[in-house]
Order: sequence, then structure tokens, then C-alpha cells
Amino acid sequence: MAEITAQMVKELREKSGAGMMDCKKALAEAQGDMEKAMQLLRERGAAIASKRSSRVAKEGVIAAAIRPDRKRGALVELNSESDFVARNEEFRKLVQQLADHALTLDDPTKMLESQTASGETVADLVKLLVGKIGENIVLSRWQVLDCSDKGYCFSYIHPPGKIGVLVEVETSATGLADNPEFREFARDIAMHIAATAPTCVRREEVPADMLQKEREIYRNQALNEGKPEKVVDKIVEGRIQKFFAEVVLLEQPFAKNPDIKVADYVEQHKGKFGVDLSVSRFLRWKLGEAAEAAASQEG
Repeated sequence: MAEITAQMVKELREKSGAGMMDCKKALAEAQGDMEKAMQLLRERGAAIASKRSSRVAKEGVIAAAIRPDRKRGALVELNSESDFVARNEEFRKLVQQLADHALTLDDPTKMLESQTASGETVADLVKLLVGKIGENIVLSRWQVLDCSDKGYCFSYIHPPGKIGVLVEVETSATGLADNPEFREFARDIAMHIAATAPTCVRREEVPADMLQKEREIYRNQALNEGKPEKVVDKIVEGRIQKFFAEVVLLEQPFAKNPDIKVADYVEQHKGKFGVDLSVSRFLRWKLGEAAEAAASQEG
């Protein structure tokens, strides 16, 4: 039987992230073969993951990553059963590693089977952490945002990682994305989105079925209030305008200064920078949404 040295255990531990005793035991069973030992650790992680998979994982962390040129951004949500695990340093390190990895993918739909810089697949990294922590851990969702020719990506994660935002800001001015004041402007927009949860950027983007449903609700409200039929349409339209101010980003009161709208804040910075400037799209995630959606579909 091959001698299991402290250096071998250390190497396997660094590669796998598993505990020292687990690594020593795996190396002994594999008779010193590093690859076989790694496979054993994977298999044990997978076995624990299988046992734990029935447990609901709704805690966790959302992480963001932005490419240095700001032409691509990514959001990743890694879930755990408990908030205690979500605060674990290795857990938080992994979710950020996965967000950074997502930026490198040619085909983000193949995230789970993609090979990371450490040589492990994303799925294996998650299983290894399950094996080490002993709690169900799920990579519930990930998304990559590729910017347009004029677009630049910015992010905001609301501490401790329960809300994540990516926002694309467009301008034809080259180099503006490196301007600290421009970055502060974009961050303000992302923070506003995190705080107010708009549905879309412009009113034209509000889904037709959502708008129709709101009109029906307001019409029935007005009729139930005993309003005359001839003024109901006018009342409905007034309430629709208030609805737009609640769900449309550019029409919302700006979080840092409610006396102006977000659109006004954008216009101010158009003048400040002397360039064309627009918010083109955004992603806003709240921790646990994916798990809740899956549970409602199963129900």
C-alpha cells in the first residue's frame, strides 16, 4: 500500500476543499492515487447531495460579476438550507467563483457541466461543498447579460446578498464607463432598482396581460365605489398612471431624491456628461424566488 504523506493530503485538500480526515481516508482507499481519491470525494459529495436533495434550500447568496470591459455581467444564486451555511466563508467564496466563471462561458446554458479553472465541473464543485458541509446546496439559477455595442453593465448586491441587480446603461461616448462619476450614476440606478423592484424600464414594456388585468381591477373598484359609468374610464386611466409610477423604472420617484423621477435623474446626467445616455434593461433577483416558483409549479 502506498504511503499517504502529509503533502498528498494537503494537495488533495486544496484541490477538493474537503476536510483533512476525509482526504486522508480517500487517499488510503485509493492507495495513493490522487485522481481516484478525488473521484471518491466526488461520489461521497453526490451521495450526501442525493440524501439532502429533498430538503428545501431557500437561504443562500446572490453574487454578481462584471467583465473588466463592462460588456458582460452575470448573476448567480446559490441556495442552502440555513442562513448559517449562507454566511459560511467557503459557501460565499464558491458563489462568487461561480459568478466569475459564468462570465467566461460561450454557452451559459451549459453552466453545470462546464469545467472551472480548478479542473472540476460546476456541478462537482457544488457536490464537494455538500459533502463537506453536509447540507443541501443548490445552484438554483444563473444568467449572463451581454451588452449591446453602446451598452455597459453595472451591478449591485444588497448586503448580505439577498437582492442582486444587473443594469445595462447605454451611451455612444467611448471611455465614459471608466469615469468614476458615471459609475456612481450607474450604481445609483442599480441601487434604486434593488430598493423599488420595478417591472420594466419603460411603460411600453409593461406586459399587455398585466396592464389589462390592472384595468379590470380598477374598473371594478370604481363601479363598486358607486362611481357613475360615464366617469369610470377617466378614473381607470388616472389609476393606470399611478400604476406606471409604481412599476416603471423611469417613472418611479428616485429613491435618493423622491422629488424627482428616475427619468429626471437620467436627464440630469445627460446634461452633466454632455452625451446620450439611457437605461436599456436590468435584472433584479430576490433570494428564494426560484425555489418559491418551483414549489408553486409543483403545487
